[in-house]
This record gives sequence, C-alpha cells and structure tokens, in this order.
Amino acid sequence: MNPLEDTSQYVTLTFSLPEDFLPPSDGEGETYISVKTANTSSPVNVAQFREPTLRSGHWNFSFAHNYSDVSVKYLVTINMTHNGVPLLIDLDYFVIVHRVPHRQTLHLSPIGRLYIQAQAPRSVEPQHAVTVAAHEHDDTRALVTQIYISEQTAEAFYLEYDPATVVPGKRYTLTATENEYLNSIAIYPGSVVLKPFSTT
Repeated sequence: MNPLEDTSQYVTLTFSLPEDFLPPSDGEGETYISVKTANTSSPVNVAQFREPTLRSGHWNFSFAHNYSDVSVKYLVTINMTHNGVPLLIDLDYFVIVHRVPHRQTLHLSPIGRLYIQAQAPRSVEPQHAVTVAAHEHDDTRALVTQIYISEQTAEAFYLEYDPATVVPGKRYTLTATENEYLNSIAIYPGSVVLKPFSTT
C-alpha cells in the first residue's frame, strides 16, 4: 500500500450513545480514540485522539485515509473514563473503507447497556419472538440477563443488564434464539467483558 501525497480525503465516524446517557459532570474525565490498520502484516497507527472531557449523544471524528486503489480494514477503539473508572464496554470496532469520502456510525455501549447486532431476521408475525441472553461463558444456565423481542426489532438494539451482577474483567457469552423453531441467530458481539477493570 502506497501512501498518497494528498491527505485531504477522510473517513468520518459518528460515535453514537443512547439518548438518555449522561456522563458525570464532576471529577476528571477523559475520552481516548485510537485507529489502526487491521489488514496489514503489521498494524499501522493511523490516528490517536485524547481529550480531558466526556461525551454524550452523537459526535464526529475524522481521520485521513492515505491509501489508494486498495480497501483498508481499520480497527477503532474508544474509551471514556471518569476518575479512572471506565464508562464504556471495551469493544473493537472494525471499519472497512473501499473509497473516500467514507462515513459510518459506530454505536457505543455504556456499561449496563450493550449494543447488539443480529442478522436481519426473516419476515414473520410480530408475536413470534427472539430470546437474547447473556450468560456465563461456560454455563448457559447462569444468566446475567435475557430479553424477548420481536424478530422485526432483532437486527440492532441495546441489551440492558445490572453491572452489579457481573464480575469485572470476566468474559460473558451472548446468544440469540428464534423461539418458534429454536434456531440460533448470529449475533455480535458473541462474547464480551461486560464490566472492565478500573484503572485506579
């Protein structure tokens, strides 16, 4: 991949949080964003951004796409901390750019609310439901939370859970089942640490 001389073409990411998410307004806050290439033999640091503030709602972040005639897969990570305590679930976001300008929305997950993406379900009657559950990695009976939703809304949504019921640093498994025929539905993320360790 050959870097272009012209760096005026950008990838613009819109970070999105739930409308009712309000970060603490006191103490010390920090927002950190990192962008690296994910499909090169060695990851290349593309952009880093750090500011001593916390965000809510929707906001944009742009970085230069310095490659021509090739698709690039970027790994994007974002962290927000308040007095050293993480406010977001630590997830990897992948952005595939074929050409610029490129715009994409990334839905962030505050601790207690995990953004889920499932495969687009087939069209069925609204009363038919999907069960989405978070449970211990090695024990599907040890539930953290589960919800029933119509298949029409199963494509993307927030799964709420009580952070007090999960162990910091422990990985949990997510499953989705179509209830009528008990078929498994692909879901992302498939496993996740629902409560990161505090940095303090």
